[in-house]
Amino acid sequence: MDKFDRFQLLHRQFRQHRKPIPIARLAALLECSEKTVKRAIENMRDYLDAPIEYVPEAKGWAYVADEQDHYELPGLWLTSAELQSLALLLQLLESFGNGLLNQELVVVEQSITKMLTARGIERSAFDQHIKVLPLSNRYVASHMFAQVCEAVLKRRRLSISYRNYQQQVSRREISPQTLVYYRENWYVDAWCHLRNGLRTFSVARLTELSVLDQSAWAVASEQLNSHFTAGYGIFSGAAKYTAVLRFSAEIAHEIAMQQWHPEQCGNWDASDYLLSLPYSDDRELIQDILRYCPHVRVEQPPELRQAVHKRLQQAIQLYK
Repeated sequence: MDKFDRFQLLHRQFRQHRKPIPIARLAALLECSEKTVKRAIENMRDYLDAPIEYVPEAKGWAYVADEQDHYELPGLWLTSAELQSLALLLQLLESFGNGLLNQELVVVEQSITKMLTARGIERSAFDQHIKVLPLSNRYVASHMFAQVCEAVLKRRRLSISYRNYQQQVSRREISPQTLVYYRENWYVDAWCHLRNGLRTFSVARLTELSVLDQSAWAVASEQLNSHFTAGYGIFSGAAKYTAVLRFSAEIAHEIAMQQWHPEQCGNWDASDYLLSLPYSDDRELIQDILRYCPHVRVEQPPELRQAVHKRLQQAIQLYK
């Protein structure tokens, strides 16, 4: 632990405890000698103007009573471990966010880089030795993402032009409820005033948008949860069906460690693994089933088994 970490940990201890803290306890908390703790206290008093005083009758150290809730360490003070975690978080945001937040966070990143350097840690080491490889993420224009965020947080309606999977464009007015990052892409759950119901929109498919002065309709959390989380994947709607999938021994143990849905149910049948889960729309579920072919078979319902069979037949035709 370096001196910067000791300053931060001492500061937190003095802020959290109203009574003076014995030097032996501080040494145990900081995992160092009492002599090192005293030297750290002296440095904080001399160079950081920390209002630390020794209380003889309590045989301990504490912040001056009237300064305890007001004194703060100058600048952005974090421990080495916290700085490294924050630097990693910034790297993840840069990788998964298509650079959407780079401009807004550049000042924070510069401060973190300076403090990491003071501790002998090079910021560039994160990019060299920690790799984040996003796949299938779609480009989102930064100004559009910012407007969607503004509408969600300020509870404002959006006027949008939306291009669906079939490349058809429609004009809509929506009341955004939740911004969701799912499988490396951004989506907004919203009340669609055109369809008069809850819908999920891919932010990458927005071709035009503007934030309106009208307040967004507020949808109850219970209604949002029942609509968007009951079914399988990103496709919304109350779950109407239950899929039963049989995974063979080759991948059974791997599947048993995965969560496909919060309300799934898994059981062993000899060396096979049976996975049951609710769904309302089979499009995303079929894609995930096909990933594990030929080691998975749809047991129920028949409609899902037929849909997977049809997709496999269509794929075979391409190779004939």
